[in-house]
Amino acid sequence: MSEMDRATVPGHVELVREIAKLLTSRVEAAMQHTFRLELADAASGKPFAPEQRREHLMILFAEIIKGMGADRFSETPVELLDQFAVMSVIKNHDTGGLLRSLVNSFLIAYSTPETADRAYLALMQLEALRVEVGEARKAVSANVLMH
Repeated sequence: MSEMDRATVPGHVELVREIAKLLTSRVEAAMQHTFRLELADAASGKPFAPEQRREHLMILFAEIIKGMGADRFSETPVELLDQFAVMSVIKNHDTGGLLRSLVNSFLIAYSTPETADRAYLALMQLEALRVEVGEARKAVSANVLMH
């Protein structure tokens, strides 16, 4: 279906507006905070000015929406969206492509009998890594509160 055809599909224009509104609201929520990783000028290393940061987050968050879908995007904490986007820039990785590849690779590997068990093991390893990060963050938070 071409872009012109999609534009005439009932509800398509409204859906595009809703996604744009969601994108803008999440970027503005991120703009209210400074997180651990920051977008910065490559030459000077100085953090982006607010307008530069906003422009980049709009682009990066749009890529994340394409990679994970609007429903999941709306449920994800804004700090996680921001830090994922910034890390993808730091590492020079395709922001949305990382998410699409993660899902696509797992679907292919898991749905193949010869690799289903290894795909599931890889998922469990990723889940264990997430738990490890969570525990490390709790320990850091506890140390900060104790001092």
